[in-house]
Amino acid sequence: MPCCVKPLIIICAALLSWLLTFSTNWLALRPWRKSPGRHWAEQARLLFPVRRAAATNVWVLPALLSLGAWLVLPEKSPHWSLVMLSSLAGCIAGTLPLDRAMFPRIPMRELVRHCAVSWLAQFLTWGVFITAITLMPDVFDSRAALITLAVLLLLFFWSKNGALGLYRLFGLCAPAPEGLMRIVRDTAGKMGAGYRDVWLLRSPFANAFAVPASGRLLFSERLLAVLSDAEVSAVCAHELAHLTEKRSEYLLRYLAWLTFLPWIFLYPLLHRFDVGGFFLLMALIILVPKALRGISQKLERRADGIAHAHETEPGVYAGALAQIYEDSLLPAVNSRKTASHPDLYDRMEAAGITPNFPRPARPMNMAWHGRIFAGALGFVAMLSVLKYLHAH
Repeated sequence: MPCCVKPLIIICAALLSWLLTFSTNWLALRPWRKSPGRHWAEQARLLFPVRRAAATNVWVLPALLSLGAWLVLPEKSPHWSLVMLSSLAGCIAGTLPLDRAMFPRIPMRELVRHCAVSWLAQFLTWGVFITAITLMPDVFDSRAALITLAVLLLLFFWSKNGALGLYRLFGLCAPAPEGLMRIVRDTAGKMGAGYRDVWLLRSPFANAFAVPASGRLLFSERLLAVLSDAEVSAVCAHELAHLTEKRSEYLLRYLAWLTFLPWIFLYPLLHRFDVGGFFLLMALIILVPKALRGISQKLERRADGIAHAHETEPGVYAGALAQIYEDSLLPAVNSRKTASHPDLYDRMEAAGITPNFPRPARPMNMAWHGRIFAGALGFVAMLSVLKYLHAH
């Protein structure tokens, strides 16, 4: 076998991933590109399925190509991880033009840095699952128990400190400035809420986060730039409300891991139940989100209610939400009722403000190219499972 075949496959995987990602994203973006002059909520509605498909395809295409190479060229193909990494790099590079088209206000250097760290954070999280699947034995034994324990510990560490540590490592996170600290202190004092510390994210997107596991609050630079102090205080009240959740309540959020955690047992389940093990895992992807429907939204509505109750003037919190969604081009109505947050339209009405635009139609959940690649992955994954079972 020529020594150049494996490097050639790796290079081709990267180039093919870039080409497929760039071209399909650009074609799918055509309806949005024809929407200048429309209300931002309508533009966001058209954009959402493309963004969702693009974000999904960054992971779907590498999995599709690595499994495909293993199926078509089992002897000549390099290790699946090399094909996956090269394809992942191609997908990320192919997605950057889409990000640039959506947010031309962001300097390219800043956009690249933000995207690189965001994708790295996701890669580290999913890398834990992929590594566990690879190392897991064919039977449920002590080794399987140790791998499961390691995964749970890593996920626990990540939920408390992982993302913040990564952003600090790359210089995208710093202690909050005095102006923000003053807002947080005043808001927390009025609410009687506690917190551990406050951090400023050097992010070009307006957002704020609470980390109940560690008691931290995070606010982005963009959020401080687009909102007034009163609006930042209202958003702060929402995030502080999450820190006052009962431990049993915020732990319910982590049940979402049940959608993916069982996949680390892919090999033992295939060994025990043959192809039925694969269908069992696929069923979890469908059933778990439905079973958890409403848990996150219930906590978000609670936090919204507390923020509304502590706003300095009527309508401040609703106005802050609208500006955040508009700045980030997020749809005012979710594509599904199972989203983590209620619809912006409903949140504004619950906060006492009727939006100054008609309720938009619900956006599609996924653009056409996302559905095509996801379907192809499902088909190739099924063939790979059958090949694995035949070999064992």
